[in-house]
Amino acid sequence: MCCRLNCFDVKIKSSLVLLLVSLLSACISVTKVPTEDVKQVWDARANYLYQLEDWEAQLSLVGVTNQQKFKARVVWYQQTDDYQIKLRDFIGRTIAIIDGSPSEVVAKTSKGKRYQGDDAETLIDELFAINIPVTGMRYWLQGLPLPSVEVEQLNFNDEGLAHILNQQGWKISYPYYMSNNPYKMPSQVLLEFEDIELNVKISQWKLSP
Repeated sequence: MCCRLNCFDVKIKSSLVLLLVSLLSACISVTKVPTEDVKQVWDARANYLYQLEDWEAQLSLVGVTNQQKFKARVVWYQQTDDYQIKLRDFIGRTIAIIDGSPSEVVAKTSKGKRYQGDDAETLIDELFAINIPVTGMRYWLQGLPLPSVEVEQLNFNDEGLAHILNQQGWKISYPYYMSNNPYKMPSQVLLEFEDIELNVKISQWKLSP
C-alpha cells in the first residue's frame, strides 16, 4: 500500500514540475506589449532624436571576436549625415580619425597613413580586423532603430525606452540609461552579431537641436 502511495506521490510531483516548467516557458516567450503611455513617450523621444541635426558622444568601446580583442576610447561627432569618429587608446593616444559623408569615408592613422573608401565599416575592418556597424550605430547608440530598415524585434522598458532591439542581424541591448536634456540617453549599449560582441559605455552626450 505504501509503495502505491509513494508512486502516486511521485506522479503528482512530476506533473507539478512539468506544469511549472510549462508556465515558466510561457512567461519567457511572452513579448511585452507597450501601454499607450509608454508608446507616447517612445514616439515623442524618437521624433525628437530622428530630427536632431548634431550630437556628440564620448564613449569607450571593447570589441571581442574569436580572433582578437579591440579596445578604444571614442569621440563621435555627428552633423546631419556627416560624422567624425576619433579613436584613441586607453592611454589617450590617437589611433585613427575617421571622417565620413554620404559620398566617401577617409581614415587617417597615427602613423600618417590615409585610407579612403565607400563606408566606414570596410575601412575599420581593414585597419583593425573587426566589424563595427557604424551606419547602424549612428542610431543604435541613441536607442533608436535604423530608419527604413526592417526591425526584427523591439522591446521597451517601463519608461518607454528601448530595452532589446534586433536589426540587420545585430542584437542590441540597453542595460542602462543616463539623465540627459531633454530625454534619457543610453549609458551602455551591448551589440552582438555572430562571433562579435561590442560593449559600449557612454560617459557623455551632447545634443544640439
